[in-house]
Amino acid sequence: MLELAHISQAFGAKSVLRDVSCRFEAGKISALIGPNGAGKTSLLRIAAGLETPDAGTVRLDGTNFADAQARARKLAYLPQFQNIAWPLLCRDVVALGLLPFGVKDEGQVEAALGLCGVAHFAERPIDTLSGGEAARVHVARLLVGDAPLLLLDEPMQSLDAAGAQAVMRLLRQAATDGKAVGLVLHDLNLAQHFCDEVVLMDAGAIIGQGAPHALFTPATLAPIFGIEFTRAAANGVDYILPQRS
Repeated sequence: MLELAHISQAFGAKSVLRDVSCRFEAGKISALIGPNGAGKTSLLRIAAGLETPDAGTVRLDGTNFADAQARARKLAYLPQFQNIAWPLLCRDVVALGLLPFGVKDEGQVEAALGLCGVAHFAERPIDTLSGGEAARVHVARLLVGDAPLLLLDEPMQSLDAAGAQAVMRLLRQAATDGKAVGLVLHDLNLAQHFCDEVVLMDAGAIIGQGAPHALFTPATLAPIFGIEFTRAAANGVDYILPQRS
C-alpha cells in the first residue's frame, strides 16, 4: 500500500495541493479524477517520488523510501508524456522497465509485449509507431518488471476506445493479481466501470473519495467541471454523461 498523508505543495505563490490524503491499496484500482489543473499530476509525481512535497508524508508499505533503486523495484510509473530521444526498438523500450532489477530477461520482455498486444512491433523502432501503438508499448514497459505498485498519468490519452478498454482490462487483471494501481483518468465511464475507488479533486483539494457510483452524481460533478451531467442506462450498463450546454 502507498499512503499519502496531508500533502501540500506550492509553486511560487500558487498552491497546487492543499492537505491531501489518499492511498493506493493492493488489489484495487484507484483513479484520480478532476478538471485540468486540479493537482492530479502533481499528486501522482509526489506519490512516485519524483517531487518532494512542501508538507506531508509518503509511505510505501509503511516505510519512507529514500533510495531510488529500491523504490523503482517496488513502483512502476508511466508519465503523461513519454519522450524517447532515440529510435529504440520496441523490445528495447520495454526492457528499460527491467533496469532497476539489473537484468534483461528476454522472456519477460516477450511476455509483456504479448500481454499488451504489441509483440508484432518488437523489432520496430518506437518512433515509427502511431501514438496509440506507442502508448501500448509503454504500458508493456510498465508491466515488465512486475512491480507491486503501478502509477499511470493519463495512459488513455492517445488510445482509441478499444485500446483504452484493453489497457483498463490489463490494469484490472493486475489489481486482481494483487497489485496496487493508481492512475489519473478523465473518462468518467472508464473509471466507473473498471475502478474500485476514485479520488475526486478540484483546485488542489480532495472533494470526495469512494466508489465511483457513489461519487459520480450530477450534483457532485456539476460544480467541479462547470457543466451539467445526467445518468443514462444502455443494455443494463449505467453511464454518466455531460449534457449539451
